[in-house]
Amino acid sequence: MLLDMPTVSLVSISVTTILGCVLVFAWWQEATSTLAGWWGLAQLVMSLGIIIAVAGLRAGNDDIHAFGQACMILSAAIMWMAARSFEGRRVKAPWVFAAPAIFMLADLGNYLDAFDHRLIAACAVMAAFSLATAFELGRNSSERLVSRWPAVVFLIATAIGYLAWLPLSVRMPIHEAGLVFASTWMPWVILVATLERIALAFVVLALVKEREEPKQRIDALTDPLTGLPNRRALFAAAERLREHSKYLKGDPISVLVFDLDHFKKINDTFGHRFGDRVLQLFAHTMSERLETGSIVGRLGGEEFAAILPGADLPTAAVAAEQIRTAFAGAADVLDGMRVASTVSIGCAASDDIDCDLNGLFHRADGALYAAKNGGRNRVELISMHAAIDETATLLRPVTPAATARIAPVLEKRWRTRRYRSARWSETGGSRPRRGGPTLS
Repeated sequence: MLLDMPTVSLVSISVTTILGCVLVFAWWQEATSTLAGWWGLAQLVMSLGIIIAVAGLRAGNDDIHAFGQACMILSAAIMWMAARSFEGRRVKAPWVFAAPAIFMLADLGNYLDAFDHRLIAACAVMAAFSLATAFELGRNSSERLVSRWPAVVFLIATAIGYLAWLPLSVRMPIHEAGLVFASTWMPWVILVATLERIALAFVVLALVKEREEPKQRIDALTDPLTGLPNRRALFAAAERLREHSKYLKGDPISVLVFDLDHFKKINDTFGHRFGDRVLQLFAHTMSERLETGSIVGRLGGEEFAAILPGADLPTAAVAAEQIRTAFAGAADVLDGMRVASTVSIGCAASDDIDCDLNGLFHRADGALYAAKNGGRNRVELISMHAAIDETATLLRPVTPAATARIAPVLEKRWRTRRYRSARWSETGGSRPRRGGPTLS
């Protein structure tokens, strides 16, 4: 089947231009990864190069045709630069323009005076850039992206396609530029190159999407103000904890619920920006005072929560009192202004980690309600089997004196439980870093 050279060239120009516009538009919409933007620019430069090269063939001007081929080489160089940028490796601009500039100098110096010579040189250089781009995308083994290997395969196929032009040029040479339109094989190689560009454009978009999805997922699970997990992430981590509860069978678990006292008054008095600083200060204080392995998060507004695997009620009470005391001291004066911000804390516990965590949160909420009604700036506990409506007798405050008396004993007890938590981590659990759980 014979293909019409002008028609194939028009299709190639149109498709390549559309691909370039789509990629640049995708980058413009979400300017998070430059790969799509640079790759789109490369397609637009390729399209421009094809237009100039065809115009040079039509006019019978070898220098114009060579300039079009130099633009195609520049396109391949930009794709190589895009791949290096995607992998976090920089490229200096002179390296990108060096190859097309040398190609033009060789043409103007009559080293590439014949059409076949220019075609062989341009194909060899573009094949080298395609292989270099494949190498840049393929050598990063630390980041597992499924779309990476299709990109490498298509780039190698593109390089092979360019190199396939070389024996064709030798076996069926085109001695003059004007004879290109009579060639039987040139339209086919242009068509194959166009199809490879289409495939690569889709793979590039998949690469960008695949890299951005985990970042977007983390953003969706993180409170942007405090950097803590949000409500959704906190309860997702709690659910994962239940799934791995067989490794901590028999260990207790506690839940702390925090509410900053009179926070609306702080916002009204000092402004919302100052209120944000108070929230950040509390998040930092809570994260620093809780043991590694605790799951912390912001429920919303001025409410926070923490899940303490391996901590019984007295242990959780000590941790809560330490947070309350530390925050009261840190938030007493900020920027020379007396804020005197405090926190009320409700605490509930279960003797088995494989329990109803939603029910445990509900009980901790009841204890927090009692702390607010009891004068605020205090820690209230609810005993393990108490009904929430029996607050008059079954909720009790934690005093600093009691905390100082039992803290050394509880620290020794929790140290053993932290060892068991580490063993759970080794067998498939997730031990978050200090300051919150890992959102992976």
